[in-house]
Amino acid sequence: MGVPPIRREPKGGIDEKDFVSCAGAGSLLLGAAGVAASQGVAEAATTEQMVCDYSFANGICNMGQAQAGQQYEGFLDVSPLDSGMFWVVSGAVPPGTMVAPSGEAGTILGGTPTTAGTYTFTVSGTDYNGISIAPMTYQITIVGNYQPPPVTINGSSVLLSGTFETYYTNVFSVRGGSIPYTWSLLSGQLPPGLYLASDITMSQTGDDLTGTPRTTGTFTFTMQVTDGAGNKASKQFSLTILPTPPPPPAPGHHDGQQ
Repeated sequence: MGVPPIRREPKGGIDEKDFVSCAGAGSLLLGAAGVAASQGVAEAATTEQMVCDYSFANGICNMGQAQAGQQYEGFLDVSPLDSGMFWVVSGAVPPGTMVAPSGEAGTILGGTPTTAGTYTFTVSGTDYNGISIAPMTYQITIVGNYQPPPVTINGSSVLLSGTFETYYTNVFSVRGGSIPYTWSLLSGQLPPGLYLASDITMSQTGDDLTGTPRTTGTFTFTMQVTDGAGNKASKQFSLTILPTPPPPPAPGHHDGQQ
């Protein structure tokens, strides 16, 4: 299951010329004055780069404060506006949050922060044409602390059955814990032809068992999920793959008819 991109419209009243951007060679202030800090950076600004639409000082984009235990979403924009893949190249985001790995017009820092502190991290990426996006360093302060409920795996331990050589999918989900969630096969055997398609997302649904079964029978296996704080939960599942049903009789044919 692919990661759905973050889609949003540009924020009203904000134009790309008002952004503060950070290129590899230094800083470029794109404001009313439109004055470049250096000629080298002005040239770098013609490429794609992460930008700041918060408060910018001393080479850092300050995103302000967020409250622990409350859902947070902060935009991390790109100039010119483009889609791409994004990741944290250095530093650390607040526990309970993550940078969405893909997005349109940039990405977001989102989640429910859990731990007080000031966090500094640098985000970069590539657009869908493989062109590098120059990085930006961000900083955010989390106020207070929050203990999320324990992470547990949802659903029945007996999965819906599948059929031999027929496409199958099951989505595992959790409750409690904090993002991001990482899934793994702890023990047992998946039906041959099925595999885990893990996505890193901001939701509590993050792993598909999918594929085309190649063997019939009942298979027992244990899934494990690890949340963003390192807490783990596991659950045993069973899945039965049924034989392909016989084809229906031909029209006009009756059993015993010669």
